[in-house]
Amino acid sequence: MKYFITEAERKELHTTCLFEFQKCTYQDRYWCEDSICLHADIFDELKLFELFHTALPHFDYYGRTEVHPENWEVLLLLSHNYGDEKEAVILELESWVENCFKVENAFTICGI
Repeated sequence: MKYFITEAERKELHTTCLFEFQKCTYQDRYWCEDSICLHADIFDELKLFELFHTALPHFDYYGRTEVHPENWEVLLLLSHNYGDEKEAVILELESWVENCFKVENAFTICGI
């Protein structure tokens, strides 16, 4: 993956300056084995806050944001409008999200 890393890769980096995408509603723990992570530097450099906050008005950069299928559809649709690397980030996330929604009714973004 170009933008996201696995939990195993995050452990090797010894950093927590990442957005963690968890395959469920928040379960009172961080850095789950099946999570994927996006470095805050990438998030900021690509100015993803605007996209996420527009699609998810409840998006919390520093806290937790639950994302349901209807929220995801808005995020995906808006990413197409932005194009460029913003869209590429969301498209890279798409298969992970689809797999998540096969077994869960939401995923959680844990902010930095």
